[in-house]
Amino acid sequence: MGAYRTADDAEVLEAPTREGLLRLEVAPRHVALALRAVQVAITDEFVTITERLRRRIKRRSERLGGPLVVARDVPREDVGLWLEVEPGTVRRIFGAAPHDLIAADGLSALRALDRLSGRLRQVLGPHGRGARRAWEIGPGLDKVLVVEHDDHIVVYARRLFRDRARRVVEVHADGTVIIPRASRTWPHRATGEDRFRIHERWGVTVTGDLLRFIDRAGNDLGQVAFHWIEPEDRLELARRFGDYIERGRLGMALTRPIRLD
Repeated sequence: MGAYRTADDAEVLEAPTREGLLRLEVAPRHVALALRAVQVAITDEFVTITERLRRRIKRRSERLGGPLVVARDVPREDVGLWLEVEPGTVRRIFGAAPHDLIAADGLSALRALDRLSGRLRQVLGPHGRGARRAWEIGPGLDKVLVVEHDDHIVVYARRLFRDRARRVVEVHADGTVIIPRASRTWPHRATGEDRFRIHERWGVTVTGDLLRFIDRAGNDLGQVAFHWIEPEDRLELARRFGDYIERGRLGMALTRPIRLD
Protein backbone atom coordinates (compact mmCIF):
# COMPACT_ATOMS: atom_id res chain seq x y z
CA MET A 1 0.00 0.00 0.00
CA GLY A 2 1.39 3.42 -0.95
CA ALA A 3 3.03 5.17 -3.90
CA TYR A 4 6.16 4.40 -5.90
CA ARG A 5 7.65 4.68 -9.40
CA THR A 6 8.45 1.85 -11.78
CA ALA A 7 11.57 1.42 -13.89
CA ASP A 8 9.90 3.14 -16.86
CA ASP A 9 9.08 6.18 -14.66
CA ALA A 10 5.37 5.40 -14.27
CA GLU A 11 3.79 6.62 -11.03
CA VAL A 12 1.96 3.89 -9.11
CA LEU A 13 -0.49 4.30 -6.22
CA GLU A 14 -2.14 1.43 -4.38
CA ALA A 15 -5.01 1.23 -1.91
CA PRO A 16 -6.77 -1.71 -0.21
CA THR A 17 -10.46 -2.00 -1.08
CA ARG A 18 -13.27 -4.41 -0.30
CA GLU A 19 -12.53 -6.35 -3.50
CA GLY A 20 -8.74 -6.39 -3.09
CA LEU A 21 -5.80 -4.12 -3.86
CA LEU A 22 -6.65 -1.25 -6.22
CA ARG A 23 -3.72 -0.14 -8.38
CA LEU A 24 -3.44 3.14 -10.28
CA GLU A 25 -0.66 3.62 -12.82
CA VAL A 26 0.00 7.07 -14.28
CA ALA A 27 2.36 6.89 -17.26
CA PRO A 28 3.26 9.50 -19.89
CA ARG A 29 0.89 8.02 -22.49
CA HIS A 30 -1.78 6.25 -20.47
CA VAL A 31 -3.57 5.91 -17.15
CA ALA A 32 -4.48 2.43 -15.92
CA LEU A 33 -6.65 1.09 -13.09
CA ALA A 34 -6.54 -2.54 -11.99
CA LEU A 35 -8.65 -4.38 -9.41
CA ARG A 36 -8.70 -8.16 -9.29
CA ALA A 37 -9.89 -9.36 -12.72
CA VAL A 38 -10.72 -5.93 -14.17
CA GLN A 39 -8.36 -3.43 -15.78
CA VAL A 40 -9.16 -0.07 -17.35
CA ALA A 41 -6.61 1.63 -19.62
CA ILE A 42 -7.17 5.26 -20.65
CA THR A 43 -5.35 7.09 -23.43
CA ASP A 44 -6.09 10.41 -25.10
CA GLU A 45 -8.56 8.75 -27.49
CA PHE A 46 -9.82 5.49 -26.00
CA VAL A 47 -10.90 3.72 -22.83
CA THR A 48 -10.23 -0.02 -22.91
CA ILE A 49 -11.81 -2.33 -20.32
CA THR A 50 -10.38 -5.82 -19.88
CA GLU A 51 -12.11 -8.48 -17.76
CA ARG A 52 -10.52 -11.85 -17.05
CA LEU A 53 -13.30 -14.39 -16.89
CA ARG A 54 -12.93 -18.07 -16.01
CA ARG A 55 -12.09 -19.34 -19.47
CA ARG A 56 -11.60 -16.24 -21.56
CA ILE A 57 -10.65 -12.59 -21.59
CA LYS A 58 -13.32 -10.06 -22.47
CA ARG A 59 -12.11 -6.74 -23.85
CA ARG A 60 -14.02 -3.72 -25.13
CA SER A 61 -12.98 -0.21 -26.11
CA GLU A 62 -14.91 3.06 -26.07
CA ARG A 63 -13.83 6.19 -27.92
CA LEU A 64 -13.46 9.22 -25.67
CA GLY A 65 -16.02 11.32 -27.48
CA GLY A 66 -17.67 12.64 -24.31
CA PRO A 67 -16.80 13.40 -20.69
CA LEU A 68 -15.06 10.89 -18.44
CA VAL A 69 -15.44 11.71 -14.72
CA VAL A 70 -14.27 10.29 -11.40
CA ALA A 71 -17.02 10.22 -8.74
CA ARG A 72 -16.95 9.54 -4.99
CA ASP A 73 -19.94 8.03 -3.23
CA VAL A 74 -21.87 9.92 -0.56
CA PRO A 75 -21.61 8.62 2.15
CA ARG A 76 -20.29 5.16 1.23
CA GLU A 77 -16.91 6.43 -0.10
CA ASP A 78 -16.95 4.25 -3.24
CA VAL A 79 -14.90 5.38 -6.24
CA GLY A 80 -16.57 5.22 -9.66
CA LEU A 81 -15.48 5.99 -13.20
CA TRP A 82 -18.29 7.20 -15.48
CA LEU A 83 -18.14 7.67 -19.26
CA GLU A 84 -20.62 9.48 -21.50
CA VAL A 85 -21.46 6.90 -24.18
CA GLU A 86 -23.90 9.14 -26.07
CA PRO A 87 -25.24 12.66 -25.45
CA GLY A 88 -27.15 12.73 -22.16
CA THR A 89 -26.29 9.10 -21.31
CA VAL A 90 -23.49 7.75 -19.13
CA ARG A 91 -22.25 4.34 -17.99
CA ARG A 92 -20.31 3.38 -14.87
CA ILE A 93 -17.35 1.54 -16.37
CA PHE A 94 -15.35 0.91 -13.18
CA GLY A 95 -15.93 0.98 -9.45
CA ALA A 96 -14.30 0.13 -6.14
CA ALA A 97 -15.72 0.04 -2.60
CA PRO A 98 -13.59 1.04 0.41
CA HIS A 99 -12.02 -1.43 2.78
CA ASP A 100 -14.00 -2.26 5.93
CA LEU A 101 -13.70 0.87 8.07
CA ILE A 102 -14.21 -1.13 11.26
CA ALA A 103 -11.08 -3.19 10.57
CA ALA A 104 -7.82 -2.29 12.33
CA ASP A 105 -6.39 -0.79 9.15
CA GLY A 106 -9.70 0.65 7.93
CA LEU A 107 -8.85 4.34 8.34
CA SER A 108 -5.38 4.04 6.81
CA ALA A 109 -6.91 2.14 3.87
CA LEU A 110 -9.47 4.92 3.41
CA ARG A 111 -6.72 7.57 3.43
CA ALA A 112 -4.88 5.61 0.76
CA LEU A 113 -8.07 5.41 -1.32
CA ASP A 114 -8.56 9.17 -0.88
CA ARG A 115 -5.04 9.83 -2.20
CA LEU A 116 -5.53 7.46 -5.12
CA SER A 117 -8.91 8.89 -6.14
CA GLY A 118 -7.61 12.45 -5.79
CA ARG A 119 -4.69 11.69 -8.09
CA LEU A 120 -7.00 9.92 -10.55
CA ARG A 121 -9.33 12.93 -10.60
CA GLN A 122 -6.35 15.20 -11.20
CA VAL A 123 -4.91 13.29 -14.16
CA LEU A 124 -8.32 12.72 -15.76
CA GLY A 125 -9.43 16.32 -15.23
CA PRO A 126 -8.99 17.30 -18.91
CA HIS A 127 -11.33 14.45 -19.92
CA GLY A 128 -14.12 15.89 -17.75
CA ARG A 129 -15.04 18.46 -20.43
CA GLY A 130 -15.83 21.19 -17.91
CA ALA A 131 -16.97 18.98 -15.01
CA ARG A 132 -15.59 20.39 -11.74
CA ARG A 133 -16.46 17.42 -9.53
CA ALA A 134 -18.80 14.43 -9.40
CA TRP A 135 -20.56 12.32 -6.77
CA GLU A 136 -22.38 9.00 -6.66
CA ILE A 137 -25.47 8.57 -4.54
CA GLY A 138 -27.22 5.25 -3.93
CA PRO A 139 -26.32 1.54 -3.67
CA GLY A 140 -25.07 -1.00 -6.19
CA LEU A 141 -26.17 -0.77 -9.80
CA ASP A 142 -28.75 1.89 -8.94
CA LYS A 143 -26.24 4.63 -8.20
CA VAL A 144 -27.20 8.13 -9.27
CA LEU A 145 -24.45 10.31 -10.76
CA VAL A 146 -24.29 14.02 -9.88
CA VAL A 147 -21.91 16.15 -11.96
CA GLU A 148 -21.19 19.77 -11.03
CA HIS A 149 -20.10 22.25 -13.70
CA ASP A 150 -19.29 25.94 -13.26
CA ASP A 151 -22.90 27.11 -13.47
CA HIS A 152 -25.09 24.00 -13.27
CA ILE A 153 -25.50 20.50 -11.86
CA VAL A 154 -26.58 17.51 -13.95
CA VAL A 155 -28.05 14.31 -12.47
CA TYR A 156 -28.08 10.96 -14.28
CA ALA A 157 -30.18 7.98 -13.16
CA ARG A 158 -30.63 4.44 -14.49
CA ARG A 159 -33.91 3.00 -15.68
CA LEU A 160 -34.89 -0.53 -14.66
CA PHE A 161 -33.14 -3.28 -16.71
CA ARG A 162 -30.70 -0.80 -18.30
CA ASP A 163 -26.95 -0.56 -17.80
CA ARG A 164 -26.84 3.14 -18.65
CA ALA A 165 -27.95 6.21 -16.77
CA ARG A 166 -29.60 9.10 -18.57
CA ARG A 167 -29.86 12.78 -17.74
CA VAL A 168 -32.99 13.24 -15.62
CA VAL A 169 -32.64 16.76 -14.23
CA GLU A 170 -30.40 19.80 -14.54
CA VAL A 171 -30.22 22.58 -11.96
CA HIS A 172 -28.57 25.94 -12.67
CA ALA A 173 -27.06 28.33 -10.16
CA ASP A 174 -29.69 30.97 -10.97
CA GLY A 175 -32.47 28.55 -9.94
CA THR A 176 -33.40 27.40 -13.44
CA VAL A 177 -34.41 23.72 -13.50
CA ILE A 178 -34.56 21.60 -16.67
CA ILE A 179 -36.32 18.22 -16.71
CA PRO A 180 -36.17 16.20 -19.96
CA ARG A 181 -39.48 14.71 -21.10
CA ALA A 182 -39.15 11.03 -22.05
CA SER A 183 -40.92 9.45 -24.99
CA ARG A 184 -43.78 7.10 -24.06
CA THR A 185 -42.72 4.56 -26.66
CA TRP A 186 -38.96 4.93 -26.00
CA PRO A 187 -38.67 5.89 -22.29
CA HIS A 188 -34.88 6.25 -22.51
CA ARG A 189 -35.18 8.94 -25.22
CA ALA A 190 -35.93 12.60 -24.51
CA THR A 191 -38.54 14.34 -26.65
CA GLY A 192 -38.39 17.80 -25.10
CA GLU A 193 -37.95 19.42 -21.73
CA ASP A 194 -39.76 21.27 -18.99
CA ARG A 195 -38.06 24.45 -17.81
CA PHE A 196 -38.91 26.61 -14.79
CA ARG A 197 -37.20 28.55 -12.02
CA ILE A 198 -37.13 28.31 -8.25
CA HIS A 199 -35.88 31.12 -6.05
CA GLU A 200 -34.57 29.55 -2.84
CA ARG A 201 -33.41 26.30 -1.31
CA TRP A 202 -36.86 25.56 0.10
CA GLY A 203 -38.11 25.09 -3.45
CA VAL A 204 -36.60 21.56 -3.47
CA THR A 205 -38.30 18.89 -1.35
CA VAL A 206 -38.90 15.12 -1.21
CA THR A 207 -42.21 13.24 -1.15
CA GLY A 208 -41.96 9.45 -1.30
CA ASP A 209 -39.86 8.50 -4.33
CA LEU A 210 -40.22 11.96 -5.84
CA LEU A 211 -37.86 14.90 -5.80
CA ARG A 212 -40.26 17.86 -6.07
CA PHE A 213 -39.66 21.43 -7.17
CA ILE A 214 -42.22 23.89 -5.81
CA ASP A 215 -42.93 27.60 -5.92
CA ARG A 216 -43.27 29.87 -2.87
CA ALA A 217 -46.95 28.95 -2.52
CA GLY A 218 -46.14 25.22 -2.41
CA ASN A 219 -47.42 24.46 -5.92
CA ASP A 220 -45.63 21.80 -7.98
CA LEU A 221 -43.42 23.06 -10.78
CA GLY A 222 -41.90 19.70 -11.66
CA GLN A 223 -41.03 16.26 -10.30
CA VAL A 224 -38.34 13.63 -10.82
CA ALA A 225 -38.76 10.05 -9.59
CA PHE A 226 -35.83 8.20 -8.00
CA HIS A 227 -37.28 4.75 -7.29
CA TRP A 228 -34.17 2.70 -6.61
CA ILE A 229 -32.25 4.72 -4.00
CA GLU A 230 -32.76 5.02 -0.25
CA PRO A 231 -34.90 7.78 1.36
CA GLU A 232 -31.80 9.37 2.87
CA ASP A 233 -30.21 9.45 -0.60
CA ARG A 234 -33.16 11.44 -1.98
CA LEU A 235 -32.84 13.85 0.94
CA GLU A 236 -29.14 14.22 0.16
CA LEU A 237 -29.97 15.09 -3.45
CA ALA A 238 -32.50 17.70 -2.33
CA ARG A 239 -30.01 19.18 0.13
CA ARG A 240 -27.29 19.46 -2.49
CA PHE A 241 -29.65 21.13 -4.95
CA GLY A 242 -30.85 23.57 -2.30
CA ASP A 243 -27.29 24.44 -1.23
CA TYR A 244 -26.24 24.96 -4.84
CA ILE A 245 -29.16 27.30 -5.58
CA GLU A 246 -28.55 29.21 -2.35
CA ARG A 247 -24.87 29.70 -3.20
CA GLY A 248 -25.83 30.90 -6.67
CA ARG A 249 -28.40 33.32 -5.27
CA LEU A 250 -25.93 34.76 -2.78
CA GLY A 251 -23.27 35.02 -5.49
CA MET A 252 -25.58 36.98 -7.76
CA ALA A 253 -26.53 39.29 -4.87
CA LEU A 254 -22.87 40.01 -4.15
CA THR A 255 -22.07 40.80 -7.77
CA ARG A 256 -25.18 42.93 -8.38
CA PRO A 257 -24.28 46.65 -8.90
CA ILE A 258 -25.11 48.94 -5.99
CA ARG A 259 -27.38 51.83 -6.83
CA LEU A 260 -26.25 55.17 -5.39
CA ASP A 261 -29.25 57.32 -6.29
